This record gives sequence, C-alpha cells and structure tokens, in this order.
Amino acid sequence: MIGQQLPLSVQLPDAASFDNYYAGPNAEAVAALRAMSDGEGSSILLHGPRGCGKTHLLQATSREALARMQRAAYLPLGSFATEQPTVLQGFESFDLVCLDDVDSALQDRAWAQAVLRLFDAVRTQGGRCLLSAALPPDRLAIAKLADLRTRLSACAGFALQSLNDDDHAVLLRNRGHRLGLDLPLDTVHWMLTHLPRDTTSLLQALAQIDHAALAARRRPTLPFVQRLLA
Repeated sequence: MIGQQLPLSVQLPDAASFDNYYAGPNAEAVAALRAMSDGEGSSILLHGPRGCGKTHLLQATSREALARMQRAAYLPLGSFATEQPTVLQGFESFDLVCLDDVDSALQDRAWAQAVLRLFDAVRTQGGRCLLSAALPPDRLAIAKLADLRTRLSACAGFALQSLNDDDHAVLLRNRGHRLGLDLPLDTVHWMLTHLPRDTTSLLQALAQIDHAALAARRRPTLPFVQRLLA
C-alpha cells in the first residue's frame, strides 16, 4: 500500500492510466484528476454508476502521482469488509490518498469515524483525498456522523456519466488498436447490440476476443466473434 506497491484489488485488462481511459462526457473530471496527480487542486469526490470508470480513474491518478514522486496510496474500501478500520492508519502524511468505494464503509460507525479521521489528518498535513462513491454526498447512507457528510460535501464533486453507444464504439476500436486488434465496424455494432452495454462488460469481452483471435491466428470478424460470444 506504500510507495510503489498499490493494492490493486480490481484488475483491469491493462494498467489503468489516463491515456487508456476514454473520457467521452467526463473530460472535465479527467482534467481535474490530471491536475490533482500533479499536486494541484483540493480533495475530489467522484460519483456515478457501475462501469463509468471510477476505479480506473482512482488507480490512474495514484500511478501518475507516484510517477511524479508524490507519496500516494490507493485503498479499495470495498475489498476491506473483513478488515478492521485500523488498516487506514499510517496514510495520514501521504500527499494523495485514493479511497475507492468509500460508500461501502460508511454505514458502519467505526469505519465512518476512521474515514473521517484519515480525511482530516491528510488535509491538516497538506495532502488531498480522492474518493469514489455510487451516489453524491447528500444521498449517501452514512452512520450518524454529520461531520463526515460535511467533509464529503466540501470536496469538488464530479458526477461521472456512463458512455453512450457512440462513445463505446470509439472506445472499443481505440482499445482494440492498442492491443493490435482491428475490430470491423460490423463486429463493434454486434457487440453493442448483443452484449451488456456497460464499459466493464464490453472491455472484458474485448479481452476475450483478443486472446481467442491471437490463439486462433484469426481476424476478429463478425462470424468469429459471434461464435465466440453468442
């Protein structure tokens, strides 16, 4: 969790970075996170539905901050269900602390208090927090701890939007090119019509196509993809 060791509990098909995140309607949020990774700005709360890229962006911001010689940590709170809140101790002096799925810990009072203490300590020592949640602060279920809701509401807030079909088509073809995979337009259209239309599912399908096409030494034509995924 410290230095270069990031506890990446959610593995992506490739390393999460700003370069391989298709911003689409979320360009303003990405610009703010790039500035944050360079030591600028204040604490930020990202909120939005599953698949809009919250985890990707927190990991990307952590990595970029580390590359710029800052002390940064990525903490996936959704994976800490069996841990004690004391796991948050030791990060108070970090330049950047990224708390993913923060809403998963807020209904337990002990965890909510630990998040509040960490948030205040990081700010006091001149650092910043980057948090993600499914909902904005005024709609989060938080244990009876008004100060924590106040802190979260004071963060710069960005509501991440899910990509539409046009955005997903660009994302799939761009990510395919990065993998050395030339996805025909009819293949992309079929994927958007017949597969779950969230970014996570589509990228998982793309990774499956890439592995199968490489193993078979085949182009990802529509018949090939239909046999693979239908």
